[in-house]
Order: sequence, then C-alpha cells, then structure tokens
Amino acid sequence: HLLAPATNTFLPAAELRRMFESVGAMDRRVITYCGGGIAASADALVLTMLGHADVKLYDASLSEWVADPSLPMEVG
Repeated sequence: HLLAPATNTFLPAAELRRMFESVGAMDRRVITYCGGGIAASADALVLTMLGHADVKLYDASLSEWVADPSLPMEVG
C-alpha cells in the first residue's frame, strides 16, 4: 500500500502523509508490527522519512507475541 505498482517506488510524500494522518499515526507514538517484522519495517521507514519523531519497530512482531499466552490479544 506504500508503493506505486507501476514503478515499485514509494508513493509521493504528500500521499503517504495523508494515508498515515487518516489513521492518526502522525500525532502519536507509533509501534509498527506485522507477522514477523519485515513488512512493518517499510511503515517505520516511511514514517521516519516523513519526519515522525517517535516510531519504533517491533521486530519479532506477532510471531513472538502469540507464543506467550500471558500477553493480551484481541481477535476479530
């Protein structure tokens, strides 16, 4: 969702900013995650490139989180 399919390059910065603003990600701390931390790195990179000052990447992501049954998780 961050790349232009025809060129496989990042979308224009203004469009990326609008995408992240629409979910409230530009005005609060952000921790990106995915299944294993790989896809989430692109979100973290773009947020940082857009000037976001408080972005973290949970590199083990859900593959680590779900392995610990004591951690909270909402599904659905």
